[in-house]
Amino acid sequence: MIHEARRVVTGHDASGKSVVVSDSAVEAFEVPPTTFAARIWATDEFPSDNADGRDGTELIETFASSNGSAFYIVDWAPNSEFAMHRTCTIDYAAIISGELELVLDSGETTILRPGDTLVQRGVAHIWRNSTDEWCRTVIMMLAAKPLVVDGRQLEPTLK
Repeated sequence: MIHEARRVVTGHDASGKSVVVSDSAVEAFEVPPTTFAARIWATDEFPSDNADGRDGTELIETFASSNGSAFYIVDWAPNSEFAMHRTCTIDYAAIISGELELVLDSGETTILRPGDTLVQRGVAHIWRNSTDEWCRTVIMMLAAKPLVVDGRQLEPTLK
């Protein structure tokens, strides 16, 4: 499997007309031990500034900034598992191909297949691909307020 994604970025020319600013492949980086993530775009403020000329792939090196967003294409290796973790984000995910199991710290599990979507609200979870095929997902992460449950703040394990 090729771990990259095509990214087309639009913007405006000097007269305000819509143009394609770039059209290129974004190469994925490895998230050990067996996951590859291509950061398609990120912002470091909300609301974001569409006149900002910075390249969103170079903007941050974390999952999402404390006041922004991050958009990824993630490939999950066959027969792999990404350890239990929690982020301080709200995540929107869609399965493009393959199958992925969501395992929550409560023990609850859910299988996600192509076309399925997930809204993940700061939960502790494991991602597991128990199949012999690669799984490709699209994940959008948005900064969220610290999560407080019953008066206790639940700390993120990944930042």
